[in-house]
Amino acid sequence: MLLEFIIGILLVTVVYLLVKNLQWNFRFEKRVENFLKRRETQIRQDAINRSARTLSGKTLERFVPFLDSFGYNPHDVRWLGDPVDLIVFDGYSKNKESGEGMKQIVFCEVKSGSSKLSSIQSKIKSIVEGKKVRWEEFVINK
Repeated sequence: MLLEFIIGILLVTVVYLLVKNLQWNFRFEKRVENFLKRRETQIRQDAINRSARTLSGKTLERFVPFLDSFGYNPHDVRWLGDPVDLIVFDGYSKNKESGEGMKQIVFCEVKSGSSKLSSIQSKIKSIVEGKKVRWEEFVINK
């Protein structure tokens, strides 16, 4: 009899906790839904603004080699976009056949305003500055 009473109490407790959990989940979902309804316009506008900044930045990166202040011949530049914006084969356009006149290869990241290097870009910078760059050929046999 005592065992049945304890089992009954445990069952009632479990059912009570399940009902409370459902109530808490329902309240939480309602709060999130209300929050999103109140802030949807702002959230959407923020997403549009971020997208526009990203697209304009990617577009501007392609025009940087043509600025007078850039310092390299635009014909020596190759655009990568990610994770580094540009690679400059400084002097390449002087003699494309032999490469005579080519002085250096420059990894170039274009930034504007207060933007900073991403963690992967910082790592790439560290690797290049540490001279941990090498040449490798991959030959496919016929």
